[in-house]
Amino acid sequence: MIENLKYALFSIPEYLNLKSLKYFQTDDNITIYYKNVIVKATNDEISVFYDSEEHFVTKGLKYLDKNTTLKIFTDIPSAINYMNYLSLVTSDIKYTLYHYFLFKSNKLGINYKSLSFVLVGNYSNDSEDNLSIRCEIGNLTVKNRKVKYNCLIIFNNDGSCRFSFYPEKPLWNEEKICPKRDVDKIIDYTLNLKVDNYEDIPLIES
Repeated sequence: MIENLKYALFSIPEYLNLKSLKYFQTDDNITIYYKNVIVKATNDEISVFYDSEEHFVTKGLKYLDKNTTLKIFTDIPSAINYMNYLSLVTSDIKYTLYHYFLFKSNKLGINYKSLSFVLVGNYSNDSEDNLSIRCEIGNLTVKNRKVKYNCLIIFNNDGSCRFSFYPEKPLWNEEKICPKRDVDKIIDYTLNLKVDNYEDIPLIES
């Protein structure tokens, strides 16, 4: 596994273009640093994560630590795919917010059966710096309660979010906007709602 993992990494053109390639290997394990991502492998499994306590990574990335990023794999392709995904999550705040929101929501009991993902904003500029991530989330359960509303969340490049509720079968332009803009406060607001129906959500419809 260790040697094959090295071969897979060196087949990634971007990895070879990095100014400093770093890995440390012994007889039975290897630690690889790819951008802000740490890959630790034995011949049995591969751990992929971000940890600001490790060397050679950006320190103190907001919302991210080993707990919120760690995944363990037993096959190389899946580990490489997650490594590439996590390198984006650790380098772009809108992807950081997207990853953290889904991770923490699931951990605290906000679950869904449908999710859409699309980049929105100014497409006249090729840079993703002008774009936001827009996700519609449907068929929700909150703390094991099936609720009769869906959600829309937009993750912005300034580290803020826009979150709103809408009916399961909305008419045109029905929406109740959450006053919170911080991702943790949005999750807390949703968890503390004591109603199951869109009509009962105590917000003014836009």
